[in-house]
Amino acid sequence: MGLSWGELVSVSESACSRIATKLVGMEVKMEPPAGLLERLGRELALNVLFFFMAINHDTRGLAGVVCGRYHRGSDFLFQLMLKLAEEDPCLLEPASLKELTLDEFLSWFSKFGEGSLPRRPAERVELLREAATKLLEQYGGEVSTLLEACGGRLAGPGGLRERLAAFRAFSDPLAKKTMVFAILARLEGLWEPVDPENITVGVDYHLQRVALRTGMVEVRDPRLREKLVMRRFVSSSEHRAIRSACLMAFSLLSEFSKLSQLELDQIFWHIGRNCCQVRSPCCAREGPCWKPTECTLIKATNYECRGYCPLDGACRGSMDPEFLKLAEPKVITYYY
Repeated sequence: MGLSWGELVSVSESACSRIATKLVGMEVKMEPPAGLLERLGRELALNVLFFFMAINHDTRGLAGVVCGRYHRGSDFLFQLMLKLAEEDPCLLEPASLKELTLDEFLSWFSKFGEGSLPRRPAERVELLREAATKLLEQYGGEVSTLLEACGGRLAGPGGLRERLAAFRAFSDPLAKKTMVFAILARLEGLWEPVDPENITVGVDYHLQRVALRTGMVEVRDPRLREKLVMRRFVSSSEHRAIRSACLMAFSLLSEFSKLSQLELDQIFWHIGRNCCQVRSPCCAREGPCWKPTECTLIKATNYECRGYCPLDGACRGSMDPEFLKLAEPKVITYYY
C-alpha cells in the first residue's frame, strides 16, 4: 500500500514498517548545548542562531579551523559564527548585516584559522542582508520580538513557521531551516514552543537519499529515476514531490517506530552523512565499514556498530545494488 504524488513517486508503508524494526532500542544522544545563553546573552545568542540558519545550506565541502579545532560542514559554519559573535558582538547585529559586503563575508572564513569558502557566497550575503533588513523593519531588529509575536506557537496563523516564511532564507515550503532553528533555540533554552509536536524532520539531501535507497519513497516515473541515477538536475515539481513524499515517509516511520520526528531527523541525518554517502555507501563495499573512528552516527546515538549500517537487511539498497544507484535530487537551492 502506498501514498502517491501523481506518477512521480509514492510512499511505501511496508518499507517504512520494515525500517522501523531496525530502530528498536535506538536512542539519540542529543549533543550538549553550546551554552549560548551564558556565553552571549539571549539576544546575541538568538542572532547567532537566526543568521546561522539563514545561510546554513549546501555546506558540502565546507571545512576549516576555528581556534585550533577542525570542523566540517554546518559545524564549521556554526562555530565560526559563534566565535565572530564572541569576538565582535556588533558584527552579527542586524544593522551591521544589512550593509554586509561580499568581501567582508568572505573574510570571515579565514579569520580564526584556515578555512574553505562556501558555495555561492554572493547568494548568502543577499540572504543575510534581506533577513537583517526585514528583521529591522518588522520586529525592531530583535529576534526575541519575532518569537514573542509567535505567542510560543510553531504552527498555525502567526506561528513561527508562518512568520519566518516571510524571510527569503526561510521560505522553504517544508520549512527545513525553520525546524532546525526551533530545535536549536529550544535546546539552548532560548525559546520553548507550546506545540513541540509540530516539529518535523528537516528534509535535506541526506534524508532524501536514505528515503530513496531504503525504498520508503519509491520512484514511479522512469524518467525521474534516470535523472536521480545519472545525477541530472530535476524540475521544481519533481523536487517538491520527492521532498513531500519524504516528509510523509518519516511521519509514518515515526508512527511505526514510536520515535519522535526530532529523533528520526538526527538518526537519518547521521546515517546519510556516514553510512549512506552518495558515492560510497558502506553496504556497497565488501567487509565491515573501515571508518568507525570518525563516524558521527556512533557518537550521536547508542548504536553499537559492528561495521554495518543499522538499516542493513531492511533497506532495499542493502539487498539490491540497483537502489544504491539512487541519489538525492540534483538542485540548486538555499532551502537546505
